[in-house]
Amino acid sequence: MLNVAGALGALFVLAALAGMDPAALRALGVATLIVLALGLLWDGLSLLVQRGPARQRGRVRPRRPTRPAPRAQARPATLIVDGSNVMHWNGEASHMVLTRVIAKLVQSGERPHVYFDANVGYKLKGQYLGDRAMAAMLGLPEKRVTVVDAGVPADPVLLEHAIKAGLRVVTNDRFMEWRPQFPQIGNRGFLVKGRWQQGTPMVQL
Repeated sequence: MLNVAGALGALFVLAALAGMDPAALRALGVATLIVLALGLLWDGLSLLVQRGPARQRGRVRPRRPTRPAPRAQARPATLIVDGSNVMHWNGEASHMVLTRVIAKLVQSGERPHVYFDANVGYKLKGQYLGDRAMAAMLGLPEKRVTVVDAGVPADPVLLEHAIKAGLRVVTNDRFMEWRPQFPQIGNRGFLVKGRWQQGTPMVQL
C-alpha cells in the first residue's frame, strides 16, 4: 500500500513540474494523501495482527495450584494385641518375643493394633518409647501402635477398642478386674491365647 502511495506522490511531483492544470493537480494531491493515509492504516493493522498471536504464545499462563495427593490411609486393624502382656510370654519383658509374635500375626494375614502401658520403653530399652518408636520397632504403621499416657492402664483402652470394632484380643491376661465393665470379655473366642515354645511363638488363632 505504501508503494502505491509513493508512486502517486512521484506522479504528483512530475505533474506539478509539467504545469498540470491546478484543479487536476489538486485532485491528484488529495488522492495521493488518501492512499498514503490508507497505507499507513493498513500497515498499522497488519502489525497489530502479527503481534497478537506472538504475545499470546509468549504469555506464561499461571499454573493452577496442585492439590497434594491424598495420603494412603492405614487399613483398619483386624486384631488387638495386648503388647504389655505378650512381651512377657517367655518370662521377663523381651523385645525378641514381642517382635516375633507380631511378625507371626502379620505373616498370618492379620493387621494387629498393639497397645502398651506407658512404661514399655523402660522395660525393653531403659527409656521412654512412644507410639512412633514402638511402631518402628515392630515394623507397623504408627497408627496401629498405642502407648497410653502415664497413669492410664492400657487394658480398658484396648478392651474398648476391641469391643467397639468387634475384634479379638491376643493376650494371656483374663482381665478379671475389667469383666464387670466389659462383660464381652467372657464371649467365646474374644481372648486369643498364646505361648512361647522353644523360641517359636504359638498363637491359637
